[in-house]
Order: sequence, then structure tokens, then C-alpha cells
Amino acid sequence: MARDGDGWRPWQAVPRIAVGVLAVPVVVGFVALGAAVVIGRSLRDVARETWARVPPLRPGGREKRGESKSDAA
Repeated sequence: MARDGDGWRPWQAVPRIAVGVLAVPVVVGFVALGAAVVIGRSLRDVARETWARVPPLRPGGREKRGESKSDAA
């Protein structure tokens, strides 16, 4: 912000203020997006681990691939 003999010119400060005002939502948006990605990945990993620990609830969980119940030897 410049001061010269004519006095302080507030219209020179307006672009700086506008850039600052616009930068805040952009930064907040990136932070929120990053947090959403981290939370989403964590929930996905928890769901995968839970699903892997509960095999009886999965369809065909007790049979191996290519075998049926009548293939007992």
C-alpha cells in the first residue's frame, strides 16, 4: 500500500484484499477435500477388514472355489 504526497489510495488495497478473501475458501476447500479422502479411505479399510472377519455371512463362504457340498470325499 503506497503513500505519496496525495495521500493513501485505498483502491490500491482492494485487489490485495480481494485476493485474500478469495484464497480463504480455496484453501478451506482443499483441506476439506483432503479430510474427506482420508476419512473415506479409512472407512473403506474398516469395512474390508470387518467383511474379511465375518466369513459365514458371505455367500458361499464355507465352500472353496470349484467345490460344492456334494463333493465331500
